[in-house]
Amino acid sequence: MNNNNNKQQNKNQELGALWKKKSKTGMSFLSGYINDHDGQRIDVVMFANSNKSNEKAPDYRLYVSKPLDNKKNPTQGQPKKQQVVQQVKEDEDDIL
Repeated sequence: MNNNNNKQQNKNQELGALWKKKSKTGMSFLSGYINDHDGQRIDVVMFANSNKSNEKAPDYRLYVSKPLDNKKNPTQGQPKKQQVVQQVKEDEDDIL
């Protein structure tokens, strides 16, 4: 029985994880991480595509969550993911 569980886990290798979040302004988004092919963790955020112009346009956009340059950033001292959320245009459609 353990062999079957191990085979199933190997077929469906996890690449990362995302959590539902809400900004202070009420915008829903996903925040988490993915692992690249070398096993390095990459922090990411995902937002609904508010500029979807046709059926072939993506429904969501995934961004690398990078710390912002604090010299130019008026939000210094806030957690990194809150800074990223403030930079992205807010989506009025709360679809998450």
